[in-house]
Amino acid sequence: MKILRRYWGLVVLALLLTAWWTTQVGPGVLYLLSGAVVLWALFQAPAWCGAATRSRGAFCRNNSRGLLLGCHLREHRWQKLKMLFYSSRWAAFSRGTWATPSAKLATVSGLIGSMSAIATGIKDFALS
Repeated sequence: MKILRRYWGLVVLALLLTAWWTTQVGPGVLYLLSGAVVLWALFQAPAWCGAATRSRGAFCRNNSRGLLLGCHLREHRWQKLKMLFYSSRWAAFSRGTWATPSAKLATVSGLIGSMSAIATGIKDFALS
């Protein structure tokens, strides 16, 4: 059960991909599943912290939850979130999202969820 609590977003991702294959599912369900996958990737997926440490070029390797949140250190939580608002730090943030297999899985899941929401919006707009 502990694995299911940590990786529930992958179950929702599988449901999302299955929902795209069936034509019986409405856009509301696709939006809901896409949003759940994106929220899991950003705030709950197991990943490394990835915040910059005092030693030059090194990143924090503590465990964290989600791509946007840092580890248990308060400064790292804010540092990861602030990376999104400074264009000079985007490279460091994107490097951290591909650092470990679990971070790669969260990144790809978040991208699939985002693309699914956009495609659902286009599909819903085109059919109305």
